[in-house]
Amino acid sequence: MTRLKKKRSDANRIEWGESAPRRSEKLADPDSYESRKKRSLEKRKQQKSVYEKQREKEELEARQRQMQQPRGGRLAEKIRRLNREKSAADLPKAEQDSEPGVEAQQGTDDAQSDK
Repeated sequence: MTRLKKKRSDANRIEWGESAPRRSEKLADPDSYESRKKRSLEKRKQQKSVYEKQREKEELEARQRQMQQPRGGRLAEKIRRLNREKSAADLPKAEQDSEPGVEAQQGTDDAQSDK
């Protein structure tokens, strides 16, 4: 290889005129390369506090809970209410059937009536 191939071209060179802007001037412009670079470095290096980590965790859990909650309008509320009422009505029947004292008394009554 020759030295000419390794030579940098001036294709990307920027002409500033008399003098190039100082670093402080570049940092003052929010869209400049310098300021974007500085911001990204600060953001990357910055460690989150325990409070921020906990808050993000709670927000994530809240979003997940919100996604799991059923959506619906008046019809959905009506259906849920009817289902609750139905399950509440079925619950006393199940309790009466499952009580051992009631079954024993009914069994003895049936046996006496058979004699």
